Amino acid sequence: MDKVDTTAWSDAAGPPRVADRPGGVPGGVLGSVPGSGSVRLHRVLLCASVLLPALLFALAAWQNHGDVLRENASMLTRTAAVMQEHGRKVMETAELALGEIDQRIEGQRWAQIADPGTSEFLRRLKAPLDQFVSLWVADADGVMRAGSQPWPPGSGIGTRSFFQAQQREDRGVQVGSLFSGMATATRSFAIIQRRTTAGGRFDGTIHAAASPAYFAGYYAQAAPPIAHAAMLVRADGTILARDPPFPGQDMADPGLLANLVAGSTAGRMAVGANVPIRGHYAARKVGRWPLYVVFAVPHAVMLERWHRNMQVYGGVAGAVGLTLLLMSWLALRRAKSEQAALARLQAESTQRLAAEQQLRHAQRMEAVGQLTGGVAHDFNNLLTAILGNLEMIDRAATTGRGVEKIPRLAGTAIKAVQRGASLTRSLLAFSRKQQMRPRAIDANALLLDFLDLVRQAVGTGIAVVFEAAHDLELCIADPVELEAAVLNLAINARDAMAGTGTLRLRTGLHTLAPHMLAGNPEAQPGAFVFIEVSDTGPGMTPEVADKAFEPFFTTKPIGKGTGLGLSQVFGFVRQLGGHVTIACPPGHGAVITVSLPVAPAAEP
Repeated sequence: MDKVDTTAWSDAAGPPRVADRPGGVPGGVLGSVPGSGSVRLHRVLLCASVLLPALLFALAAWQNHGDVLRENASMLTRTAAVMQEHGRKVMETAELALGEIDQRIEGQRWAQIADPGTSEFLRRLKAPLDQFVSLWVADADGVMRAGSQPWPPGSGIGTRSFFQAQQREDRGVQVGSLFSGMATATRSFAIIQRRTTAGGRFDGTIHAAASPAYFAGYYAQAAPPIAHAAMLVRADGTILARDPPFPGQDMADPGLLANLVAGSTAGRMAVGANVPIRGHYAARKVGRWPLYVVFAVPHAVMLERWHRNMQVYGGVAGAVGLTLLLMSWLALRRAKSEQAALARLQAESTQRLAAEQQLRHAQRMEAVGQLTGGVAHDFNNLLTAILGNLEMIDRAATTGRGVEKIPRLAGTAIKAVQRGASLTRSLLAFSRKQQMRPRAIDANALLLDFLDLVRQAVGTGIAVVFEAAHDLELCIADPVELEAAVLNLAINARDAMAGTGTLRLRTGLHTLAPHMLAGNPEAQPGAFVFIEVSDTGPGMTPEVADKAFEPFFTTKPIGKGTGLGLSQVFGFVRQLGGHVTIACPPGHGAVITVSLPVAPAAEP
């Protein structure tokens, strides 16, 4: 505010002439309203004290609205990617299991397959695979010949649609619809593979009954702690698994299904046919299988953080606006009082008016100059403060950094919403600790039993070598998670070697000193059982190795990986009090060593 309007006093710059008006009253004084320019100026400031904070609030609200929606869209995408990776691994495990069963019974007659030894093999194969309810072998008529669970004699799946589809033609590994198992009485869906004789004749099926509850449980852990709908949907719209569950929710919304088939990966619409949740969703196709994962959040939940931000922004803008309004009103009231006082002085004698008018003019100019200058200074300071505070609150709310400063700036507490993630949670994921069942296990025995699955996973072009240490002590681990971790490392090695090379698994016992465990407070120095997974691929650069365990870091092309594999291995081992290291000289392959605590000696 560099200039002040002084036109109201321009006609009074010189001494007034008494003869200008009848009765000897100076015409220059009565010809204008003293102080009118100051009153108009303060009225403008009064309006600005309301409009400017409101405008700034509206701009900040609009910008934060877009930021919150973009961040939540990124959260949806990350969570859907985690769900996609999980679904892909489950399907790959199912294919490996079905392939191992097919290899086990290849060339056998049905009388041999029906031998109890086959069912015992299926029970052992099923035991560590929580994602499956049961494993089955049925003949060409659909009669069960072997299974991981006891079943009523003569029962079968000949009437099941997934069996009849394979009976008509070879569809490869297919995913069936939901059914209730006759032997297990558990809700599940079939992942089924056809058996064919050497002459091309249909010779029954092998199938795994997958558990929808397993998928729903994983989705509940992977999803951020907000209202959501996480689903596994078949290509025909059948909902195979959902978190949270809704009774009668069997089919996806037709509009959502059309978008999925068309390749749409994000949008806004109902995600369920019977219990619609209208909001934002992200979707991914699960590998080459006719399956989709969908993660959706209601629109109101997407904007919860924005609403909280608006309460803070509104409180700050309201407080500043009220302060400016009060200051402007006081200044206007003062200006009006001065104007009234000047009007009263006009009634005095001409001589007195002439003398006082010049003084009044000087005083008015000085007073208005000081007043407007002070208001302008304070106004600019307050505008600077509100802009600075809103920007700092916006940055804190957007980035999650500096949240502790918000109470001092606004007088109101605000908490920022934080992966893997999926996201974990991402992210929950990604850092949320998984529920594990650790126990003392023989790493050599576990790897020997699991070796065929590893060979199936890496393919025939890669030689798998296992070097087991003699008299290896027991270690503490969850066998299911450990097998998943080894399979994950094997698949990463396979991708690094492009399908050709040597994968070496080695076990042993070593001692880790405190300096070797820097940055890992869960691990204690001492003896560890190690499992070393090495490959003959190109290795990693130091920059890549330093980031290898970071969630969502990956060097794979888009759609080939989420970057969660090694971070999950790291989290699982660290949760057990173990340690993971990478040695990877470029051009000489990568060596990943998983160190697990030695199990305490059993009391005599």
